[in-house]
Amino acid sequence: MKLSRFVPTLCGLVIVFLMVSTVTALCQKAGQPEEPGPDACQYSDQVYDADASLMLQPQAPTHFRLMVSRYVSMVQAARGYRCTGTVTVGFDGHHYLQTGRSDDSGMMELIPAVSRFTGMSLGDSYDITIFLVITSGILIGYRGFWHLYRVGRLRWIGAAVFLCLGIAEARVADEYMFQISPLVAGIPWLLHFALNRKHRALTLSAVLLAFCCSWGSLVRSGSMIICLTFLLTMFIARSHLQRPFLALLLILAACVPSMLFERTLIARRDAALATVGETPRAVNSHPFWHTFYIGFGFIPNSEVPEYKDEVAGKKVLSIDPTAAYTSAKYQAILKHELWSIFKRRPFLIIGILAAKAGIVILLASILLYPARRLIFAERPVRWLDAAFLLTIGMSAMNGIVAVPRASYLLTFLCLAFLYTAIKLCRDNRALASG
Repeated sequence: MKLSRFVPTLCGLVIVFLMVSTVTALCQKAGQPEEPGPDACQYSDQVYDADASLMLQPQAPTHFRLMVSRYVSMVQAARGYRCTGTVTVGFDGHHYLQTGRSDDSGMMELIPAVSRFTGMSLGDSYDITIFLVITSGILIGYRGFWHLYRVGRLRWIGAAVFLCLGIAEARVADEYMFQISPLVAGIPWLLHFALNRKHRALTLSAVLLAFCCSWGSLVRSGSMIICLTFLLTMFIARSHLQRPFLALLLILAACVPSMLFERTLIARRDAALATVGETPRAVNSHPFWHTFYIGFGFIPNSEVPEYKDEVAGKKVLSIDPTAAYTSAKYQAILKHELWSIFKRRPFLIIGILAAKAGIVILLASILLYPARRLIFAERPVRWLDAAFLLTIGMSAMNGIVAVPRASYLLTFLCLAFLYTAIKLCRDNRALASG
């Protein structure tokens, strides 16, 4: 078995995808903060107003799409590093605060670290990071597809498929493509090794993919869960071909380093905040109940008028003005409010969820329609169908919990498209060989 043909290629994903997290670790060693610029760390209305003005801009100063609020968080994190020695703490001119606060903080922390390491601006650092992650995922994934299908015509089809995936990722960009990029890179290799019964290579590639996804989860919540859904389903469904226990154990172990790293960053952040007389207020995870609550504004109604963060914020303030934004108390209030709405107006909740699910099902039907007769049609590869379909379903939760827009459904759409392409190419390969 020649592992040399895939290890360098797949390890390239690890190098590129973890480059920024490694830089973050290097740049956040314990020590004294840099010498700040004039008034950089002093109370300043000018700095505060500049951030507020930047928040009102229609778009961030980047080539790839990025939410303005996330760019402002990057600016504050870069400023916070000069004041505290860590990008996990931001400074807005008035207060020191958690970087990201109500959002996944990974990208808002790692882009300033890349910027400091390379000397590039925040905008350029973001653009080059997004470009590297997308292109590495597409090129590595297509290399796996190249080995999976050896018929020239199918390889050209694969090139078009991966080009479309790359365009979709580039159009959405932001933090969302950190969830799909490692899957696009790794899944074709998994299928290649699984279909050719290369068990050791399959296990190693699965472990590397889990490792990458776990770090991607620091940037986009849920990345690790979606990735593990595919990997665990695949190995369990293939248990008659390969004993899964060791592989599953190694896959889970591969997720541990990123979790430990995240805890280290949280501890460093809390210590840095304590030195300036502040405490962390927001929860250390994506504010699920906040997102779930405003998600019911997908269809405007008297309970949740629209899908906006301000709607949830105003609701909490009307109940408890002391609850900090996205704090544990804030989350508990919204959870209670959702339950209250469900008890009073169950059909409103069910109807909105059904509407969002209906859109997701319609999109899935369109994307999977060309391969409808091939799903679960081949008994030997039903593990492939099960892994894809369960993962597609899991990724759809992003759009059902929030709203079914392209950014939240990027992983869902790309996986469904990739699955259909793989099933059709596999069928055509069987016809060609027959």
